[in-house]
Amino acid sequence: MASIDRRDFVRGAALTGAGLALGCGGQDRASATGEAAGEVPDRALLIDRASVFDVRAGAMRPDTSVLVRAGRIEAVAPAAELNADSDAAAGAARIDGAGLFVLPGLIDAHVHVTHILYQSHMTGDEVLPFYLGHGVTSIRSTGDNVPAQRLIERYAEDHPEISPNVFRCSFLIDGNPPWHPDVGWYLATPADVDPFVADMVAWGVKTLKIYVGTGREVGRRVIEAGHEHGLVVSGHLLDYHTADAVRDGLDCVEHIYTVSNFLLDDPDDRHSINLDSDEARRLIDVIAEHGARVDPTLMVFWGTLLFMDLPEVYGHPDHDAMPARLKAFWDKDRQRRSLDWGAAPVSVREGTWEKYLRLTGMLREAGVQLLVGTDAPEPQVAPGASLHHEMEFLVEAGMPPREVLSAATLENARILKEEENRGAVEAGLEADLVLVDADPLEDIRNTRRIRTVVRAGRALDPAEILAAAPTE
Repeated sequence: MASIDRRDFVRGAALTGAGLALGCGGQDRASATGEAAGEVPDRALLIDRASVFDVRAGAMRPDTSVLVRAGRIEAVAPAAELNADSDAAAGAARIDGAGLFVLPGLIDAHVHVTHILYQSHMTGDEVLPFYLGHGVTSIRSTGDNVPAQRLIERYAEDHPEISPNVFRCSFLIDGNPPWHPDVGWYLATPADVDPFVADMVAWGVKTLKIYVGTGREVGRRVIEAGHEHGLVVSGHLLDYHTADAVRDGLDCVEHIYTVSNFLLDDPDDRHSINLDSDEARRLIDVIAEHGARVDPTLMVFWGTLLFMDLPEVYGHPDHDAMPARLKAFWDKDRQRRSLDWGAAPVSVREGTWEKYLRLTGMLREAGVQLLVGTDAPEPQVAPGASLHHEMEFLVEAGMPPREVLSAATLENARILKEEENRGAVEAGLEADLVLVDADPLEDIRNTRRIRTVVRAGRALDPAEILAAAPTE
């Protein structure tokens, strides 16, 4: 087969992505409060007498009201001061918040909006309603085709009633050949880094992603150049040791095995993780001392890699609503994975899973800030619903629900450098909120009990959002 010129590939992928302008929102939809798609609501919204999650205190503030105007939170105050009879709320649409719990909009810190979907013959716009319908009001790409990402972001901006905010990432910065040719980009020497980073800055990405084939010399310059431009640099690493990358200033470690892969007793056996070694303690301490975040993405190990052949995994109820094209790719991929990650007995894989959970807890105990990401739409990692499952796994790993919720909101906003716009229920921030029927501090699974999603000030019915997603 003749090789494809890099520029031709990028151009072709972007043109393929252009089809999403005619995607699942063929006609503009109105929000539950009657505004046309893409418009900022004119009418204020009052969420009256609810319990509101304070991300900084890690506690619910009972009997509290939230006033939203022009797409932003105008005020958060005790209901005795702010209610339907208040002058400030005059003319506002009202949601009776009695018995409801108000959370900041959830953020998925690790998704892909072209990768995987390309193999499923889908475009990124088609899965956006799955995120928003499950209360995920923002998503952070961690490596995708850059021009196509911009088109997906533009679609989301035009259709906020069915779409989360989309924050973009670079191509995966990799060795030669790139591990994922659809979204990879080879940088041979440090001299190649600055023009690439300048190009990514011109495209408006928020994150640079270093991938498995990049060595330290190039990786260090990516980190330096990224920081010179104010970008966040994340890494899914193999040739570049995580300890070295963190010392060099890496902001975020993607996937728990980007830590555990450097703790193997046998480098040829991915299951030989030794968490009781001096090396394990040193690596955890280095990550903590340098302030790097870790995004474990436990979901992708549970669903895609370790247990893909178990009926309770591939038949999980979260997958029922997924489009037929996506599930068809998942089925095909499952056969391939069963010969790789699935080759070990289930008991061995279960042991590795327990080590991933334990390592996640060890990182937290050492003071490492954990993020909440999923790697959706990897096989058996359903866009939207999987973020709730990831939060459940983090609780299982030892994080209290209050920490998990703060990580899925404020800390995920911080890794995007978006904390001045989102991540908390506070005056001045964008009005992206989730209203649930039960307290998730008592049971993290209550984040699934969504009554209303508020996106940029629009009060939306999650069932109506999800109805906009494709089934085929």
